[in-house]
Amino acid sequence: MMHVGTIGDVPRKLVAGLLVSLLWGGFSCAEPQPLATASTDLQAMLNRAVTAFEQAQAEQDDNPERARQLFRSAAQAFEAIVAAGVHNGRIEYNLGNAYFQAGDIGRAILHYRRAQEYRPRDPLIMENLREAQSRSLTTIRPSSRSAMLHSIFFWHYQTSAGERLMAGAFCWVGLWFLLALRVLVPWRWTVVAAGILGFVCLVSLGSAAATRWENRHAPAGVVLDHDVTVYKGPGKTYQRQFEQPLQPGVEFTVRERRAGWWNVELADGNRGWIESEQAALVTPEQDTASLAMSSPTPLPRPERE
Repeated sequence: MMHVGTIGDVPRKLVAGLLVSLLWGGFSCAEPQPLATASTDLQAMLNRAVTAFEQAQAEQDDNPERARQLFRSAAQAFEAIVAAGVHNGRIEYNLGNAYFQAGDIGRAILHYRRAQEYRPRDPLIMENLREAQSRSLTTIRPSSRSAMLHSIFFWHYQTSAGERLMAGAFCWVGLWFLLALRVLVPWRWTVVAAGILGFVCLVSLGSAAATRWENRHAPAGVVLDHDVTVYKGPGKTYQRQFEQPLQPGVEFTVRERRAGWWNVELADGNRGWIESEQAALVTPEQDTASLAMSSPTPLPRPERE
């Protein structure tokens, strides 16, 4: 069942209060600005987003079309907060909910996927993502190879790059501690434990590095536009690769880029070229490094009347 509220499945009267906590994940601004000014601006943006979302929920039963417009307004307000430098899983989750309620399945899936980059095991995000995926008009089953990789390397796909970096750093410190202890006390178990920590360290850091490489060279993306034609080459003069166009919500991996065109690989392994402006990347290029290396800073709690 779709959780249509923000942050979690909560009574409507609590939505405003819980929305405030989306800033819990912190923020990093591309260009520094005075904290008081930044906080005031972000509070105003958050208030607009909260107000639009609450109004949309109130209008859902009596005026669905008006509610969809308000949900889109809420999404645009949340987008403004992201553009101002706030990056965390909760705001991406809220964006996914707002776009889902507005009927924009492509952007809903995009932002649920982005939320998973920060909170890969959040059950609400996973449930809402599955619900959004079920609404996509184009269904593509993953290849057996893809399913096998996700099964074998589940720890890689079910943890964030930041968590793997932290695990690797912890194991690295533990490794040297045990080696130092071995010099002082010749216990055999320290060698075995050091070997295990060294292996986990290499795997964790290698996995995090692989994620960063994928985000740069083979990023995941989502189709946003309706009736996206897939061509056999990077241009409309080429023949169509598939008879049926792709619909919003189709997920893919970018394999090659050429002047406004992406060569994409779908979940079933088929490939073709689409116009890049008809889709978006799950991890925007400017956020590739910050996703794993950011150091969140809490914002003040916005005041509400």
